[in-house]
Amino acid sequence: MNAPRAWGRLLSNIPLPEQNLAGIAVGVVLQRLMPLRLGGPYFLVRTVGVASLAVGGAIVTWAWLAARNTRLARPDALVTAGPYALSRNPMYVGWALLHLGAGLLRDDAWTVAALPVASGAVHCGVLREEEVLAASFPAEFSQYRLSVPRYVPRLRLGWRAGLPLHPRR
Repeated sequence: MNAPRAWGRLLSNIPLPEQNLAGIAVGVVLQRLMPLRLGGPYFLVRTVGVASLAVGGAIVTWAWLAARNTRLARPDALVTAGPYALSRNPMYVGWALLHLGAGLLRDDAWTVAALPVASGAVHCGVLREEEVLAASFPAEFSQYRLSVPRYVPRLRLGWRAGLPLHPRR
Protein backbone atom coordinates (compact mmCIF):
# COMPACT_ATOMS: atom_id res chain seq x y z
CA MET A 1 0.00 0.00 0.00
CA ASN A 2 1.40 3.42 -0.88
CA ALA A 3 1.97 6.14 1.72
CA PRO A 4 -0.88 8.51 0.65
CA ARG A 5 -3.41 5.66 0.81
CA ALA A 6 -2.07 4.59 4.23
CA TRP A 7 -2.42 8.14 5.54
CA GLY A 8 -5.92 8.39 4.08
CA ARG A 9 -6.94 5.20 5.86
CA LEU A 10 -5.38 6.41 9.09
CA LEU A 11 -7.07 9.82 8.88
CA SER A 12 -10.43 8.22 8.15
CA ASN A 13 -10.13 6.39 11.48
CA ILE A 14 -10.48 9.56 13.56
CA PRO A 15 -14.05 9.64 14.85
CA LEU A 16 -15.01 13.30 14.86
CA PRO A 17 -17.51 13.88 17.65
CA GLU A 18 -20.30 15.75 15.92
CA GLN A 19 -21.76 16.62 19.32
CA ASN A 20 -18.65 18.51 20.42
CA LEU A 21 -18.20 20.15 17.03
CA ALA A 22 -21.85 21.27 17.09
CA GLY A 23 -21.45 22.57 20.65
CA ILE A 24 -18.42 24.60 19.66
CA ALA A 25 -20.18 25.94 16.55
CA VAL A 26 -23.30 26.93 18.50
CA GLY A 27 -21.12 28.55 21.15
CA VAL A 28 -19.21 30.58 18.56
CA VAL A 29 -22.44 31.75 16.90
CA LEU A 30 -24.07 32.68 20.23
CA GLN A 31 -20.89 34.47 21.28
CA ARG A 32 -21.10 36.56 18.10
CA LEU A 33 -24.78 37.37 18.67
CA MET A 34 -24.75 37.84 22.45
CA PRO A 35 -21.21 37.98 23.83
CA LEU A 36 -20.91 36.36 27.24
CA ARG A 37 -17.49 36.25 28.84
CA LEU A 38 -16.41 33.77 31.49
CA GLY A 39 -14.95 36.29 33.89
CA GLY A 40 -12.27 35.40 36.35
CA PRO A 41 -8.56 36.07 36.05
CA TYR A 42 -7.87 36.33 32.34
CA PHE A 43 -4.39 34.80 32.57
CA LEU A 44 -5.65 31.80 34.56
CA VAL A 45 -8.58 31.14 32.21
CA ARG A 46 -6.29 31.31 29.17
CA THR A 47 -3.64 29.11 30.82
CA VAL A 48 -6.19 26.44 31.73
CA GLY A 49 -7.57 26.71 28.18
CA VAL A 50 -4.17 26.14 26.61
CA ALA A 51 -3.46 23.23 28.99
CA SER A 52 -6.84 21.68 28.19
CA LEU A 53 -6.19 21.98 24.45
CA ALA A 54 -2.71 20.48 24.81
CA VAL A 55 -3.80 17.56 26.99
CA GLY A 56 -6.92 16.91 24.90
CA GLY A 57 -4.91 16.97 21.67
CA ALA A 58 -2.30 14.63 23.15
CA ILE A 59 -4.97 12.17 24.33
CA VAL A 60 -6.76 12.16 20.96
CA THR A 61 -3.46 11.65 19.13
CA TRP A 62 -2.35 8.86 21.49
CA ALA A 63 -5.73 7.11 21.18
CA TRP A 64 -5.69 7.52 17.41
CA LEU A 65 -2.22 6.00 17.15
CA ALA A 66 -3.13 3.14 19.51
CA ALA A 67 -6.14 2.30 17.31
CA ARG A 68 -4.38 2.76 13.97
CA ASN A 69 -4.62 -0.92 13.03
CA THR A 70 -8.31 -1.24 13.91
CA ARG A 71 -11.20 0.26 11.99
CA LEU A 72 -13.05 1.98 14.83
CA ALA A 73 -16.36 2.20 12.96
CA ARG A 74 -16.44 -1.60 12.57
CA PRO A 75 -13.77 -3.08 14.83
CA ASP A 76 -12.52 -6.60 14.27
CA ALA A 77 -10.75 -6.53 17.66
CA LEU A 78 -10.92 -4.59 20.91
CA VAL A 79 -8.32 -1.89 21.34
CA THR A 80 -7.05 -2.23 24.90
CA ALA A 81 -3.50 -0.88 24.69
CA GLY A 82 -2.15 2.61 25.21
CA PRO A 83 -4.75 5.04 26.54
CA TYR A 84 -7.41 2.35 26.10
CA ALA A 85 -5.81 0.53 29.05
CA LEU A 86 -6.72 3.55 31.21
CA SER A 87 -10.08 4.60 29.75
CA ARG A 88 -12.49 2.76 27.47
CA ASN A 89 -13.18 6.04 25.63
CA PRO A 90 -10.00 8.12 25.69
CA MET A 91 -10.75 9.79 22.37
CA TYR A 92 -14.05 11.17 23.68
CA VAL A 93 -12.28 12.38 26.83
CA GLY A 94 -9.72 14.12 24.63
CA TRP A 95 -12.40 15.73 22.48
CA ALA A 96 -14.20 17.00 25.61
CA LEU A 97 -10.96 18.58 26.79
CA LEU A 98 -10.46 20.15 23.35
CA HIS A 99 -14.03 21.52 23.51
CA LEU A 100 -13.39 22.96 26.99
CA GLY A 101 -10.04 24.40 25.95
CA ALA A 102 -11.57 26.11 22.90
CA GLY A 103 -14.17 27.80 25.09
CA LEU A 104 -11.68 28.85 27.76
CA LEU A 105 -9.11 30.09 25.29
CA ARG A 106 -11.74 32.19 23.52
CA ASP A 107 -13.14 33.39 26.89
CA ASP A 108 -16.47 32.15 25.53
CA ALA A 109 -19.08 31.16 28.13
CA TRP A 110 -21.46 29.82 25.46
CA THR A 111 -18.98 27.25 24.19
CA VAL A 112 -18.16 26.15 27.74
CA ALA A 113 -21.89 25.94 28.56
CA ALA A 114 -22.46 23.71 25.53
CA LEU A 115 -19.96 21.14 26.83
CA PRO A 116 -22.31 19.36 29.29
CA VAL A 117 -25.00 19.09 26.59
CA ALA A 118 -22.51 17.75 24.06
CA SER A 119 -21.08 15.35 26.65
CA GLY A 120 -24.55 14.02 27.42
CA ALA A 121 -25.14 13.35 23.74
CA VAL A 122 -21.72 11.69 23.43
CA HIS A 123 -22.54 9.50 26.44
CA CYS A 124 -25.73 8.24 24.75
CA GLY A 125 -23.64 7.27 21.73
CA VAL A 126 -21.06 5.57 23.94
CA LEU A 127 -23.78 3.43 25.53
CA ARG A 128 -24.88 2.30 22.05
CA GLU A 129 -21.27 1.58 21.05
CA GLU A 130 -20.78 -0.50 24.18
CA GLU A 131 -23.85 -2.59 23.34
CA VAL A 132 -22.34 -3.35 19.93
CA LEU A 133 -18.95 -4.22 21.45
CA ALA A 134 -20.59 -6.45 24.08
CA ALA A 135 -22.44 -8.33 21.33
CA SER A 136 -19.36 -8.56 19.07
CA PHE A 137 -16.82 -9.50 21.75
CA PRO A 138 -18.85 -10.93 24.67
CA ALA A 139 -16.10 -12.40 26.85
CA GLU A 140 -13.38 -9.88 26.03
CA PHE A 141 -15.57 -6.80 26.43
CA SER A 142 -17.08 -8.10 29.67
CA GLN A 143 -13.60 -8.43 31.18
CA TYR A 144 -12.48 -5.11 29.69
CA ARG A 145 -15.56 -3.34 31.10
CA LEU A 146 -14.74 -4.65 34.57
CA SER A 147 -11.06 -3.69 34.32
CA VAL A 148 -11.14 -0.26 32.71
CA PRO A 149 -13.38 2.70 33.61
CA ARG A 150 -15.56 4.23 30.91
CA TYR A 151 -14.05 7.73 30.92
CA VAL A 152 -11.80 8.83 33.76
CA PRO A 153 -8.84 6.62 34.67
CA ARG A 154 -8.60 5.41 38.23
CA LEU A 155 -5.89 7.05 40.25
CA ARG A 156 -3.40 4.39 41.27
CA LEU A 157 -0.86 5.19 43.91
CA GLY A 158 2.07 3.23 45.21
CA TRP A 159 3.88 0.20 43.95
CA ARG A 160 0.76 -1.39 42.37
CA ALA A 161 0.45 1.47 39.87
CA GLY A 162 2.69 -0.28 37.35
CA LEU A 163 0.97 -3.66 37.50
CA PRO A 164 -1.29 -4.80 34.65
CA LEU A 165 -5.02 -4.24 34.91
CA HIS A 166 -7.18 -7.09 36.07
CA PRO A 167 -10.92 -7.52 36.67
CA ARG A 168 -12.35 -6.68 40.07
CA ARG A 169 -13.35 -9.75 41.98
